[in-house]
Amino acid sequence: MLKVFIVDDEAPAREELRYLLEQFPDVTVIGEAASGEEAIECIPEAEPDAVFLDIHLHDRDGVDVGQEVLESMARPPVIIFASAYEIHAVRAFETEAVDYVVKPFSEHRLEKTISRVRKLRPSAERGAMQPPQLEMQLQSLLQTVLADRQPRRIPVERDGKIILIDPHEIVYATVDGRCATIYTECEQYATSFTLQELENRLSPQHFFRTHRAFIANLSRTAELVPWFKGAVYLVMQDKQKTEIPVSRNVVKELKKRLGF
Repeated sequence: MLKVFIVDDEAPAREELRYLLEQFPDVTVIGEAASGEEAIECIPEAEPDAVFLDIHLHDRDGVDVGQEVLESMARPPVIIFASAYEIHAVRAFETEAVDYVVKPFSEHRLEKTISRVRKLRPSAERGAMQPPQLEMQLQSLLQTVLADRQPRRIPVERDGKIILIDPHEIVYATVDGRCATIYTECEQYATSFTLQELENRLSPQHFFRTHRAFIANLSRTAELVPWFKGAVYLVMQDKQKTEIPVSRNVVKELKKRLGF
């Protein structure tokens, strides 16, 4: 019997996934968590064979939660990430996820996922690494995601009109009240998205959440400047040479993303 643990901060999503998983005769859902912190606390005690983990949790980044779980357990479970946005598949596979399921879930897609978990289970129980053939399969799937993914244009507002802009034009975005404001090299645009919603629409390969109030296009970054007590800020490639703050807790990851 495959023991499965579900992590999602939305109760309806947990209920839907539990129902679909319990249609498989060899699958049993042994636990649920509604937050990243709860998942980190409960998963090691539950010792599941597999964890379905939502990437967008209200308190933590799901990919980071998955990494902590993998590092904290002698015999870690198989991780399957879930999200409404296929674009995050790249980050998911960087965490050695076995699969990535895009919401809304379907029985056909879950059947493929469970089949993959069944094949992996003997290796997981021995505490072994993933077999080379599976690694090759994951790399192939990752390349497919990258090849098929097209940047989605972003609807913005100006002078009462809706304009569609290419994400590559965005230099940075910040919060103006509840909604995000986008800045290109020369222009400023209002949006109807929260900053989190905008982040979900942007490629994590090119955009980085430097601060709770800022998203930066890393390909439009001119300088990274040391600041006070280990903090840094980015100088962007726009006419104003805008300076964007970087939270201390993401400085290490930002430097890694920038290649140093």
